[in-house]
Amino acid sequence: MTKKQQTILLAVLATVVVIAIAVVVAGVWIFTSIVHNEEMTETAATKTLEDVRARFGGVTPVIALRPTGPVLLRPAPAIKPASELRTLHILRWNIQDEQMSHVELPFAILRLKDGPFRLEMDRDDAGGSISTSLSVADIERYGSTLLMDDRLPDGGRVLIWSD
Repeated sequence: MTKKQQTILLAVLATVVVIAIAVVVAGVWIFTSIVHNEEMTETAATKTLEDVRARFGGVTPVIALRPTGPVLLRPAPAIKPASELRTLHILRWNIQDEQMSHVELPFAILRLKDGPFRLEMDRDDAGGSISTSLSVADIERYGSTLLMDDRLPDGGRVLIWSD
């Protein structure tokens, strides 16, 4: 191998390493900007969840968690609203750790997924599960709305909405 070939090979390898490091750093940055965790008391968590829930008045959530699994409570409208959704928000209260997790997923990222999102819930100790699914297009037809507001089997709570 000539000196010139070695230099080119070394340059290509260095470029690949730099790109790999940049991808990892970008992934960490994106994850840390999407997920926010905060320790709080149950009283503060309940107030936070109720403040968000109050924005939607008496609107029935789109999905509910039942002992038999996730259930679709409202069918998707035939046409989507004129305004485009920007963010899918998830608030999850972990009662054991007294931690509120707030996830903000940009719809631009969600639109990259081809196909439905599957919601699964364990049905029994034997590992059986029940599921339902929604596509991003289905969620967009609901517009800005409350998607889920439920208690979790561990005593925590999850609130999901789009805007």
